[in-house]
Amino acid sequence: MKLSDLNLMSDDERRQIVELSRGPDLPFPTDATIADVFREWAGTSQDVSAVVFGEFSLTYRELDEWSDRLARDLILSHGVGSDQLVALCVNRSVEMTVAIIAVWKAGGAYVPIDPETPAERTRYMLADTAVRVVLCSEAHRGRMERIAAADTAILAVDGPWGHGLRETGAAGPMRTGSHAGSLAYVIYTSGTTGKPKGVMIENRSVVNHVSVISNLYGFAGKPGEEVMLQGLNYAFDGGVVPMVLALLTGNTLLQVRDRLWLEGETFTDYLRTHRVTHVNGTPTFYKHIRLGNVPSLKRMVVGGEALDAACLREMTRYNKVPVFNEYGPTESTISTTSYAVREDDLAIGWPQSNSYVLVLDEALRPVPVGGVGELFLAGPGLARGYLNVPEATAEKFISNPFQTDSDKSDTSYGPSGRNAKLYRTGDLARRRSDGALEYVGRNDSQIKVRGYRVELAEIEATLNAYPGVTQSAILPVESGSRLDPVAEVTSLVGYYVAEAPLEEDGVLRHLELRLHAYMVPTALVHVTKLPMTVNGKLDTKALRALQPNADADRVTPRNELQATFQRIVAGVIGVEPDYIGMRDDLFRLGLNSILVVKLISELKNELGIDIAIPLLFRYPSIDELTESPEFNSARPRAR
Repeated sequence: MKLSDLNLMSDDERRQIVELSRGPDLPFPTDATIADVFREWAGTSQDVSAVVFGEFSLTYRELDEWSDRLARDLILSHGVGSDQLVALCVNRSVEMTVAIIAVWKAGGAYVPIDPETPAERTRYMLADTAVRVVLCSEAHRGRMERIAAADTAILAVDGPWGHGLRETGAAGPMRTGSHAGSLAYVIYTSGTTGKPKGVMIENRSVVNHVSVISNLYGFAGKPGEEVMLQGLNYAFDGGVVPMVLALLTGNTLLQVRDRLWLEGETFTDYLRTHRVTHVNGTPTFYKHIRLGNVPSLKRMVVGGEALDAACLREMTRYNKVPVFNEYGPTESTISTTSYAVREDDLAIGWPQSNSYVLVLDEALRPVPVGGVGELFLAGPGLARGYLNVPEATAEKFISNPFQTDSDKSDTSYGPSGRNAKLYRTGDLARRRSDGALEYVGRNDSQIKVRGYRVELAEIEATLNAYPGVTQSAILPVESGSRLDPVAEVTSLVGYYVAEAPLEEDGVLRHLELRLHAYMVPTALVHVTKLPMTVNGKLDTKALRALQPNADADRVTPRNELQATFQRIVAGVIGVEPDYIGMRDDLFRLGLNSILVVKLISELKNELGIDIAIPLLFRYPSIDELTESPEFNSARPRAR
């Protein structure tokens, strides 16, 4: 008998662990679609502000009628219906919200595409989803027409199509054939095969999540009392949260223009002016928004990455409100656990209502309290699976051996009953004696970069596809100490095997056309072979010892100002100063839109130079920036 075959718990202990893994039951309308719930609130909250974007706003009546007209045209003119996918490539705007509601009312599901998504990746997503309709901002119309198939309808929501239907045409609902099990959205996440994979989320899952969270945080049945900030990108499920929480409870969604949250006091003033009550974001988001006091704020929600005490201190410096740590991958519809944290207790908490969160060993047996195992999830929030990837769906979504007889007979959740499937997360956790869960880490190569989920295998596969590259490895670079277990991953380094060093700009261009910016390595290192340990695994320590960017022609600082600037930038990015040349693109070396705020603060504190954020994007190297007239005109403002 193998040691792994031994049962370390009695049947009673195992039963108690399984019971601890199940959240409370909470009734919710299992047969309702998102459009059904929205219409209900639109009818009772007609004059309440539904969505606000700067000086633009729509009441529930205006949003309802405008989205009705767009939905009618999508149905009658473009054949949108149940499970029909519609791509969205839109800027932050009230029109973005109108478009999403219209797709849901038409019975379809939206596929969000970040406008900054590289062309090749966008082309892949459009082909994989086989969309025949793309809703976009006028600014992206030309780009989408070049990328999409010739027979795809490209409709600008802020152009003649969208605005032309705002005041004209019939309103009112139409029969669509959509039901609670129809798709609501498909969000693409990083994939291990070298291609992103689409996670299919159904209407029922979203309606359940809104019911659970609105009850958990006390705003269920209280329309007009909450203002939810939509600060995160709508192309990821963190951006979905505030939209559905607000619009499916009769409350207000507050949108912000791109990068406003980088502007410190201006951002805080915007939140004060609109009396924001609810903010959600990743730890990376909170670390860098420099949020001042917002008297109306009731709570902050954090998720998507491991939370550390330093981040929590920064979050609550000016706002002494409850902070809830939520856990849940995209495949479980936003979150499945939550916990009111404090500095000495950063658990991910207990299962939310209607959720099942198990910690299992490799044989799918419950792990004793205090033991580490893999998190498996069940409940109505579980995704249908991965679009067009049945192998990955079968691997990750498995039959639930803990499904009870009463769950099997509850067909309101589908023909297989309630909790029929378990999702294998790849996340490791332990259960404490009080039942709360603590996050431990990953059991694979998936990481989070600036809050985004990244499969290193996808980047390696893309790098391997470049002519001349035979093998590659991608390793993360962390801010602060590289030995810090909670250091933030801000960038990546790529190591590649080729007969000779390749022209770096060509390789990076290849990656930039196919990967999101946060997935592109900030440096490349040529090696003749990948070093291996004695047991045949990749020797990451030996790889890290190889210095990237060690080109002989790297430009060194020409004066004390540039040397100081180099040291400050290196500290912000988390690398040695010699790593940064004066003509290097700082954004390729690890600087990003989040760290820009920190860099500007450090420059002001140490050099007394107060520069505007756009300046760093206009002049991305130290040489360009320090020689620019704007930078030098700012120098006299030194303290």
